[in-house]
Amino acid sequence: MNAPEPRELTPRPDPPPGLSRLRRRLADRHDFRDALLAGIAGTPGPGGTGPLGGRLDVAGDPTLVTAAELWSRVADSVATYTELTAGERYLGTAQDWTDLRRTADLLGHRPMQRAAARGWIRCTTDSGASPLVPAGTRVQAPGTATSAAQAFEVVTDTQLRADWADLTVTAVPAPQPPPGRALRLLTDPGFGAGDRVALVAEEPSGYVPMPSTWWGWLGWISIIDNQYDGNLTLRAVVTVTKKSDDLGAFLVTTDRVLTGLLRPASGTTYAAYRVRARLSLARRLSKLSYVNTSGVAATAAVSYPGEAAAVGSSHLLVTDASAASPGMNILVSNSYGAFVTTVTSVSGVDWSVAPGTKHHVGRIGLTDSLPSGQQADDIEILLVDQRVVAQHHELPPLAPGGTRLRVHPRPAEVPSRIAVQTTAGWELADCSRDAGDTTDDAKGMLLVLGAGLAGTAAKAPATANLVPVRHGETHRGSLTVTGGGTVVPGPVTADVDPAGRVTDSLAVRVGGVAYDEVDSLYGQDPAASVFTTRLAADGRLVLRFGAEAVRGEVTATWRVGGGLVGELDATRIDTLLGSVRGIRKIAGVGRTTGAADQEDPLRMRRAATARIRALDRAVSVDDLADLTLGVPGTSHSVAWRGAGPAGCPCGRVGLHVASLRFSDTGVRAPLGAELASLAGYLDARRDTSVGLCVCAGVPSPLTATLTVAADPRRDPVTVRTAVRAALLDPTGPLAPRPRDLGVPLDASDVLAVAQAVTGVVGVVALSVSPGMRAASAAEAAIGRTPAERYELLSLTAVTVH
Repeated sequence: MNAPEPRELTPRPDPPPGLSRLRRRLADRHDFRDALLAGIAGTPGPGGTGPLGGRLDVAGDPTLVTAAELWSRVADSVATYTELTAGERYLGTAQDWTDLRRTADLLGHRPMQRAAARGWIRCTTDSGASPLVPAGTRVQAPGTATSAAQAFEVVTDTQLRADWADLTVTAVPAPQPPPGRALRLLTDPGFGAGDRVALVAEEPSGYVPMPSTWWGWLGWISIIDNQYDGNLTLRAVVTVTKKSDDLGAFLVTTDRVLTGLLRPASGTTYAAYRVRARLSLARRLSKLSYVNTSGVAATAAVSYPGEAAAVGSSHLLVTDASAASPGMNILVSNSYGAFVTTVTSVSGVDWSVAPGTKHHVGRIGLTDSLPSGQQADDIEILLVDQRVVAQHHELPPLAPGGTRLRVHPRPAEVPSRIAVQTTAGWELADCSRDAGDTTDDAKGMLLVLGAGLAGTAAKAPATANLVPVRHGETHRGSLTVTGGGTVVPGPVTADVDPAGRVTDSLAVRVGGVAYDEVDSLYGQDPAASVFTTRLAADGRLVLRFGAEAVRGEVTATWRVGGGLVGELDATRIDTLLGSVRGIRKIAGVGRTTGAADQEDPLRMRRAATARIRALDRAVSVDDLADLTLGVPGTSHSVAWRGAGPAGCPCGRVGLHVASLRFSDTGVRAPLGAELASLAGYLDARRDTSVGLCVCAGVPSPLTATLTVAADPRRDPVTVRTAVRAALLDPTGPLAPRPRDLGVPLDASDVLAVAQAVTGVVGVVALSVSPGMRAASAAEAAIGRTPAERYELLSLTAVTVH
């Protein structure tokens, strides 16, 4: 060993920001060993003799070297411990979860425990049954080859209804010409098989065009009923061969094709009248034939002085009026047109049919005067029922994005949400009664959805018997309190309600008295009926009571579960654990959402710093982004004024907040229910008179392709594999979680990671796929992939050559 050279142990530069571990040492172990040996060699000998190094081989003495090495290791251990303990006191460098939680507590941030996923199940009930599903009823998503079974519980007592089961949904009925022999009517016409029906074309004198919407059509019927008074034509008298129910509509099939009879024409509507009877007009001898004195055949008109004609302006004489009665409708038609009025009176009269010959005929009085064109002997007389609008309706299929639909049969109570089976599977949507709905549609109800459906369907099965469920299982038991504290086994889950409020599932009773949870026991009476909790790294809760608060047996109810493992395709939930009277089977709808894992160190650091910046209120735009990070499950957030993402409900203008959420594979865009919950959370902490659009961020996974030059002394395959692993490291700088929304991805970011891999000499070529926005010439020149302010760029696929 060379002779040691004395060196001053000067402090190293201050640690730069952003370090994950704090370094406070002056030098390393080897520096300390060399300095110690140099100090021994320079120490004067006894009696003022020269330095010990002049008489002893300090650097070559194995005893001295071993002693110096041992002391350097002791010093290195002390320095390491000092660094570790000092680092645990800082938010950015603490490594132990519990130490980090203690530091976050000082900033007013309570680390979030697991949050339970929420979803919906649809229940198939017995016919006519309206069962009550109790809160706590357990259902399960069975395990698969890649995932364990997951238990869920019903959130609240839910009353199901018999008339919400086995529904059928179509789009809003649309007026169309009849395509064949059948006429689909939305109200019961009163027709039956074997009935004859007169079809009349009519054009009201004050013509009102027929609307194309269902709700407009209902008002149009009443207008038409009161306006038509002329320009009527009897198109045909058809016979009903069949009448059937078609999703609450009335499908009337006739013996003739109706397409031509009821063809669409501008300004023309059609009416249908059930024929009660066909009446024959009374007829008499009107001309007399004879041979005159010249032997030539001649005719002479026959007159009946003092007797009424068979057809008058306000009466008709018929051979048999027994089928008629006052108040009945009567239809009179000929080539001139048709006329509909009512019978005012029915009587008999002796009427001359020939000179000197009288028959008893019926006299029918009319409410309205016959038009001159119908005051002729060629008329056809029909006794008919009330007028029915002969408008055929098609039941169109549901279109993607449609928000209005018709449900059959009509439920007595309007449901608040409905599940519909479309080409995209069972879809769930909030719903309410449409403004155009009317009880005239006795068999169907119009609903408006809170959001459009993704799939399509012609006649879709549907149900409103839906039950809310949440992930986890309820546990109950006694707790043993020692020294004023106890531990609740976990992981204990929390719940996030639709308004964004976080509630603990833990409920504690002492001696049968419910105790309230508080943030701290500071300032509380020692005997107060309160407790406080602290979250442990493994998800358990540590309970603390006041010194005199425990005055009986401590019992608790809590739920175990939660976390991102509960977010799954809800169709997997198909098992009812136990039984509920009246329910045959259950199945999930859509996806379960809203879950969150317990905060890890990265999430805790971000949330704690955001908490101290915002102080639980929104004053600035940045406060909105910080508050958003306080919602369980939120991974990224950003707030700004200006254009929003495509499809933004506000029209892409104004004040925006965009967020992303954690998923079991990285990050994802929040769903509608999660955005609504976030909006409620923010509204409780801001001035709601200022408009705010809460929207979903956009995760953009990028692909990188690069060619590396490997050290010839190393296996190139191993080097390429190591480069790929470094670039795709889920905790590395290119992964989704450490990055921020709106931050571009530069080629230098990729090079910094790739070139740090052992065995990489250089990167020969590099290309990165684009994000939402194309790079400008200046950005392309420096290898930058730009990002929209609500976009998260991250590497998710890498090809290394």
